[in-house]
Amino acid sequence: MPPDLEDFRQRVLSHAKLVAGRAPKVQSEAGTNTSLVQPFLTTLGYDIGNPDQVRPEHHADFSEKFQNRVDYAILHDGEPVIALESKKCGAAKKDDRGQLRSYFNACPTVKLGILTDGLKYEFYADSDKPNMMDEVAFLRLDFSEIAKDGTIDENTLGGIAAIRSGSFNPEDVGAEAKRKLLFESIVETIKQFKSDPSDEFIRFILGRPEVGGKISKLTQKIIDTNRDVVRAAMEAFVAQEALARFGYAPKDVVKAPTERPEPAQATTAPEPEAEGFSPSEAELDTLTYTKNRLFYLVKNDVLFQEVQKIDFRKTKTSFRVFYRKQNNGSLFDLKKHKDGGITLLFPALGNSEVTFAPSAELDGFLLNSFTQRVNEAGISLDSPPVLRTIKGGQSGVIST
Repeated sequence: MPPDLEDFRQRVLSHAKLVAGRAPKVQSEAGTNTSLVQPFLTTLGYDIGNPDQVRPEHHADFSEKFQNRVDYAILHDGEPVIALESKKCGAAKKDDRGQLRSYFNACPTVKLGILTDGLKYEFYADSDKPNMMDEVAFLRLDFSEIAKDGTIDENTLGGIAAIRSGSFNPEDVGAEAKRKLLFESIVETIKQFKSDPSDEFIRFILGRPEVGGKISKLTQKIIDTNRDVVRAAMEAFVAQEALARFGYAPKDVVKAPTERPEPAQATTAPEPEAEGFSPSEAELDTLTYTKNRLFYLVKNDVLFQEVQKIDFRKTKTSFRVFYRKQNNGSLFDLKKHKDGGITLLFPALGNSEVTFAPSAELDGFLLNSFTQRVNEAGISLDSPPVLRTIKGGQSGVIST
């Protein structure tokens, strides 16, 4: 990642924490603009006090009778290119796009519309028709979620980085919006293939010579018989890709069976080997959240480095996340319940059990359990706090 983008990531994370803390105290639209929106424009590099860059309460006219106004217009070469319309933080959701859309249509130079309540942002372009704002936002972000998770995904970060002062190119917005909308639709399609593969997708997979080369005819019975195999293979692929971000090689994540079953004969997913059980999506989510959250919570450089030594053990009946040692280094055991809920059992903390859901309570258990295990391993924590890049493209702010 380029150094300037990593620096911008840290500024976005800092902004998220700032506005998430301020939002509950904001009581009006004016307060939203002053306390939440203006700091975001500053984070993007715009000088809100410079009327050549930012114009509050800017209007464009269809005629003397009809005036169209937005809360902020960002100018380029004296012309508005970005229009931002805000509402009171936390206000009930209603159709606030009308005023932004009318301004967008009235101002031919505007190429990007932003609707926000100071925490949630929606970004619109005119990718279908010139000067006609799209019905669907091509990018969304929620700073309260970013502050809670302590991270921001690469796609979202790249999207807002492109509208920074000095980086925004009005002519590229429409094409970029189309690309992002296409990207989102592809992601949603792949999610659907993973959870509920269609007949067409199964037919495509089994029709590949390297997969179903011995199948002479793909009947509906063969497609139905192999639906679970295709679904399991997609889940295994997602697991490999997710853990690869933490440095695990695919062969270390999911072990393939010694003999591949004939696609036409298989009725269930192949049984994993004794020490090669595949973690479920929920278990992977728990592992990913644990590492990301600890990267964000730890206040010591040594602890930060030790987070990278967190691993997991998957058996037929259990899933354990541990530090260094599978037994003596256990951080927690994951327990699934019939209602779909998940709780984490912390052996190092008197077998205390806590619901797996983002909360201050869970943060405390994760940090205390991890710190205790590091202390038990005899690791010296004599190191000043620093700011580091998290492996896999994620980052954490280490506070003093």
